[in-house]
Amino acid sequence: MQFDFPEGLPGIHPPTSVLEKILRFTGVINPVTEQPYTEALLMGIGGGLDAGYILFQFEHLPHPILTLGFRYQWNNNQSFLNNLNDRLLLAAEFREFDNEQEAETDLQEILKQGKLAIVWVDKASLPHHHLPESLKGFHTHQVGVYARDGRLWRLYLDDLSSKPVEIREKTFSAARANLVQNNFLMMVYNQADQINAQELREAIIQGIADCAAQLTHPNRNFGVSNWATWAERLNCHQDKLGWPNVFRDQEGLFQTLLSCYESIKLSGTGGFALRKTYADFLHEAAVTLKNPSLNAISGQYLQLANHWSRLAENALPSNIAVFDKVKSLINKKYHSFRQNDMKAYKNAIKDLQSLTVQIIHRFPMDLSETNRLFEKLASQVNLISELEASAAHRLRDIAHR
Repeated sequence: MQFDFPEGLPGIHPPTSVLEKILRFTGVINPVTEQPYTEALLMGIGGGLDAGYILFQFEHLPHPILTLGFRYQWNNNQSFLNNLNDRLLLAAEFREFDNEQEAETDLQEILKQGKLAIVWVDKASLPHHHLPESLKGFHTHQVGVYARDGRLWRLYLDDLSSKPVEIREKTFSAARANLVQNNFLMMVYNQADQINAQELREAIIQGIADCAAQLTHPNRNFGVSNWATWAERLNCHQDKLGWPNVFRDQEGLFQTLLSCYESIKLSGTGGFALRKTYADFLHEAAVTLKNPSLNAISGQYLQLANHWSRLAENALPSNIAVFDKVKSLINKKYHSFRQNDMKAYKNAIKDLQSLTVQIIHRFPMDLSETNRLFEKLASQVNLISELEASAAHRLRDIAHR
């Protein structure tokens, strides 16, 4: 089936990447640069960064599931996109449905009208991601829907790859149904009202203010304080939620360490827990706002980006050969997906699954080595927490000027 699809490199973070492509595809431009909006600018205007740590432990799960959040309102993509739409004067509407059939029919009608949609799905229910059954229902994901082939009952998606992803319509509808708590949510993009340079500057300032307020939130369960909580849990032998107790028998530890690496380096974070993307935003904002002090804070977030990258690398120490091989395979998996090399992608997944079985059967570290790893990671997260707090308070000072 022939249809138009936005050219360009794969995006970084699902909601901002999908919206960036839609705006570029429909000819919307930045009034200051007279170029398409960058994904970094969209993320910053939407509110920038956040800090989220949860280790889910449920009896029905085979092992704990680690969730790390790095973007503002990381657990509420609708609110994040709604802020972004309002600030950039984008005409879009959110739609929810009572059942799978209503959601499917409405999406068909939207595509027939030539409109584009951002749709909420369960990532593990999309066959092209090849994720384990145990993860179904846990990973909210956003994709752009560009076209439908009614003869073959196929949809064509933008899913962080360089080319459209083809999927059976019924399979896609089932992936939406697995996130029933979101009521088959989708955002329909209609048009963009003309925004002037001053309105864009105000949108940037609002985004920076939101980010600073969230990161410096006084409640210990919000903002950068969350990183201090994670550091404590990593090395606490008294707390039942401490990692030495949760992983006393090492069951599920490999999957959690792998999730730490993947969450920071690969899964919608640009390789650096979104900190480099935010540094790019601040650099762009410094030019647009004619405020060079933002460049200094941009430098702090570049430094943080490197600290986050090192933390991810140390979660699976490269001096353990099998961990080094795991990292090589998972990097290959993500790279080949983004390049639309499905053969290499499937081979990487197959090899990774085989290696995972071996590691789970015989974990390559004893308990004393595991405890030393927890100590090292806790020390790194503590340092990151301090650096994050410093950067966030400087950001807040600028936002209040």
